[in-house]
Amino acid sequence: MKRFRVLWHIVRLTGADVVVYGFLIVYGCAALVLPRFEPGIPTLGDSLWYLFVSFTTIGFGDFVAVTFVGRLITVFVALYGILVVALATGVIVGFYNELLRARTKESLREFVDELEHLPDLTKEQLKDLAARVKERHILG
Repeated sequence: MKRFRVLWHIVRLTGADVVVYGFLIVYGCAALVLPRFEPGIPTLGDSLWYLFVSFTTIGFGDFVAVTFVGRLITVFVALYGILVVALATGVIVGFYNELLRARTKESLREFVDELEHLPDLTKEQLKDLAARVKERHILG
């Protein structure tokens, strides 16, 4: 549950939550409207299932849109769903890269700080610093 909260926080920081809310509204409205136009999708539950299968591109084929309006709704929801998934992927990767960049900068700051205070370090601290330099291959 904590990971979901962190993910949602990232989505909100980037402003992608507007796209997610928009998708949920479109998805809900499409699920309400679709049974009125499609004889093969009689209930709200069937409509929700059909749209989910469509926007995830699974396409089981247990329900099929046959009218022009039904197909148009399906195309719109499917494209919007693909956009939301792509946006979420980009947001997650972008923030993960930012996190790695920030950690690298902090690590480098700590290393430079130790180098600035090199004369003050004890022999043990110098050995530890040398081992970390070798471990990270900083110089070669």
